[in-house]
Amino acid sequence: MLEGLGLAVEGEPDASLACPEEWAVRGLALLGDEGPWIGVNPGAFYGTAKRWLPERFAAAADVVARRAGAKVAIVGGKAERPLGEAIAETLRAPARVLCGETSLEDLVGVLSRLRLLLTNDSGPMHLAAALGTPLVAVFGSTDWTETAPVSPRARVVRAEAECAPCLLRECPIDHRCMTRVDAPRVASEALELLAS
Repeated sequence: MLEGLGLAVEGEPDASLACPEEWAVRGLALLGDEGPWIGVNPGAFYGTAKRWLPERFAAAADVVARRAGAKVAIVGGKAERPLGEAIAETLRAPARVLCGETSLEDLVGVLSRLRLLLTNDSGPMHLAAALGTPLVAVFGSTDWTETAPVSPRARVVRAEAECAPCLLRECPIDHRCMTRVDAPRVASEALELLAS
């Protein structure tokens, strides 16, 4: 941004954040134990067009949790609690629904404790990227070239669709940009990332 304004800048851009220890302790208290934990962030404030299918989040999380020997923490806002609970009900892995239970500081603490986050394009995605938490982000209606997570430990998964990115809040047709992304692909990306 500074270069765009014509200012001279030096060095590589750094968008990283360090989680204060107090926040990390609060995150651990919310999780309940050391885990290991993977996270699922199934919401997106901007609208449903940005949301991958809940049953696919559950399927991908189950594969990753089983292979990593992890539990699943589902994060999001208060309005996303029913979505989080629906995902938790279908998981085989032990799960903790934290939707609506975290302040911003608590969320940072939880994200800092995760081995991996499966997410939509959202604020928590950017927080996790800044914290260095490995993540796999599913993109559909938003422009991945503009809002992709800034992190070498992030993977973007998307499917070609003639209408994407549309930048709409709600899909007026069949949500093909998201339905074309399957759970095995997301799980595979996540497992590769964990192994690297």
